[in-house]
Amino acid sequence: MATNPMAVVQSENARLKTENHQLNDELRNLREFVAVLNELNNKPIVKDDAEIMPTLRDIFYKALKLLNAPDGSLALLDEETNELVFVLVQGAIADQLTGYRIPADTGIAGWVVQNAKSALVRDVRRDQRFFRDVDEEFKFTTQSIAAAPLVGDGKVIGLIEVLNQPGDIPFSETDTALLGLLCRIAGEHLANVQRNLPTETPEEA
Repeated sequence: MATNPMAVVQSENARLKTENHQLNDELRNLREFVAVLNELNNKPIVKDDAEIMPTLRDIFYKALKLLNAPDGSLALLDEETNELVFVLVQGAIADQLTGYRIPADTGIAGWVVQNAKSALVRDVRRDQRFFRDVDEEFKFTTQSIAAAPLVGDGKVIGLIEVLNQPGDIPFSETDTALLGLLCRIAGEHLANVQRNLPTETPEEA
């Protein structure tokens, strides 16, 4: 069967056009990330406990915007209880989830904290690490997750999870790498605050 040369050319042009759009989108995202990274690197190092939450909030919302994620959370590790505490939450269940605690070894979040590694899960229903209790308790539907640990002074302090990026292929390896870099900055700010906290003397204890 003869192949129509014009049809082949049109098909190839369509493919190249789609590929060009994708490359332009990736380039725009990378430029936005570089601008965000430059802004954060030029910020003064946080040394006061009162300054850390605004800085974390800034980094958290920048991560959501860069990854085009409608939902997400920033959780910190409570070492005394070995729990993750959701301190910043964006999305439909923000009010209910803020302040919520889960065991630090539970779910994809727990895996990220325990292993000090990022996680990319495009379909949580196919991942055995997924912790369904939060979805069931708050009547929420998690579809995809990109998560990265907050690391400072060589230890995990918490993590950021971003959820449910719209599109046919939610989240990419590039998304996870960018999130990891933002989390590294946030983790160093947290670690610096911890280093500068006053130490109790025996008389004060």
